Amino acid sequence: MILPEDCIREILEQLSEDKRTLYSCLITNRTYCQFVVPILWRNPWPTFNSLTNELERIYWKILGKTIIKCLTLETKQKLSKQFQIYLNPSLLQKPLFNYVSYIQIIPVGVINQLIRNNFEEIINYNNGEQLEQIFNKEFWELFIKQCKIKSLEIPNFNIFEYPESKIHLSSLSILKIFISYPKEMIIELSKNVHTLKRIEIFLIYIYEDTMNDIENLFISQKNLKEINFMFIAGQKFIFNNKKSIDYLSNSLKILELCSCICLSANIISSFINLTELKIFYHISLYHDEGIEILSNVILPKLEILSLVNVKGEHLSIFTKLIENTKGSLKILYIHIQKSSPIPSSSIDYYFNIIKSTCPNIEVLPIWLISVFYLKNFEDLLISCPKIRKIIIHFKSIFTPNNNFIPIDIVLAKPILILLSLKSSIHLNNIHLIGRWSFSSLDLQEFFELWKEMKRKPLKFVFNNNIYSHYIIRVCEYYHQKGVIKKGTINYTTPCTYYDDVCTTTMDILSL
Repeated sequence: MILPEDCIREILEQLSEDKRTLYSCLITNRTYCQFVVPILWRNPWPTFNSLTNELERIYWKILGKTIIKCLTLETKQKLSKQFQIYLNPSLLQKPLFNYVSYIQIIPVGVINQLIRNNFEEIINYNNGEQLEQIFNKEFWELFIKQCKIKSLEIPNFNIFEYPESKIHLSSLSILKIFISYPKEMIIELSKNVHTLKRIEIFLIYIYEDTMNDIENLFISQKNLKEINFMFIAGQKFIFNNKKSIDYLSNSLKILELCSCICLSANIISSFINLTELKIFYHISLYHDEGIEILSNVILPKLEILSLVNVKGEHLSIFTKLIENTKGSLKILYIHIQKSSPIPSSSIDYYFNIIKSTCPNIEVLPIWLISVFYLKNFEDLLISCPKIRKIIIHFKSIFTPNNNFIPIDIVLAKPILILLSLKSSIHLNNIHLIGRWSFSSLDLQEFFELWKEMKRKPLKFVFNNNIYSHYIIRVCEYYHQKGVIKKGTINYTTPCTYYDDVCTTTMDILSL
């Protein structure tokens, strides 16, 4: 039986994120190749830290040569004759596919990478700055004229000097822009691009008229759903146009604040249809300016709240924000900096608010500091009947005098029993993070009880700093029995649970 081409195309589209499989499909036959090449070339750039330095350099060279082939013959001849740049005869040939026409995502740094890895020697030998500008112009012209761009990081010049840009940016979905870029370009974007669903704004050197232009860019969009404000020290974004606030209050679904709270509580609260809020801090550039305003933010439709690399001392502020969601919250990610202790009073407050105001919570992180929290923990499990994933941290605490309380390990057995007997029927994902202590018998009893209660197959993630073969053997056994479906055991590096990435792991599936 031969599948129709439409079915083959749809199957390959479903594999669009699985590049390894797509590469293997390239050599299946001509039909597969014709469908796979456009998918792979939508975003052909190597991801950050995906390759070693040497492999990355080779990748950029090969990628660059393929893109150079897509330059027009006239451009290639101009480079050879006018600027005395020798191009290998193979680069003068027409490529099998017009690969560049399939590109949809263009980060601004890719052109610098293409130039550096393919023309660095020529630039160093000749008038470097002038030649670099020429290559930069030729690559941008190629992309603007041939790509139907969906995601673009705007360069620091007015790309609308290319007439084709008005056509090829007409379906742009994601825009990344520095607020300090030329005013004329922001105005042109408002005039010519109306399809943006996401805007990422780098806040640097803010001026009032620039903020007005950005607000006009917001208003000019037909379906703007997401905004990410990326902060650079001390900057605030002030809305001056009531029309833009009214527009965003209806359209905006996702708001991201990177490294600082750059909006007022009233402005954030005005986005009444917001369903997701993400606040992310870089550990090396931590600015807690404005963080206290979050306790005054009210978002009655918020379903997802992500707080990444925050400090434990601010947990009470975040808890007030959780309280102000009025029960709508479903997914909660809180990643507290490793060396940042949490006041015990903040943990008490957090438990009470989750129990009283989060009946719909499905993904929940909690912190336990002693067995005295068992009753609180049991009450919380009963109060949250929809939990499907729970992340339980064993965390150091400090007293009001900032003195650490030295608790080395915590017994896991009573926690595991409560999870088996009292938790939501939907729970199928458990993460234990910290110095948990249990014997092989404790673990076996937990898995047997889970099986006896006819609970869903479990994803079990365990992070500890003490290596022990018995945990692996027990998990292997219950994986074979179908009690565990998958999971990760990590003994060296704390788990960044919000994306389930661990640096040194033993995957239960591979045992």
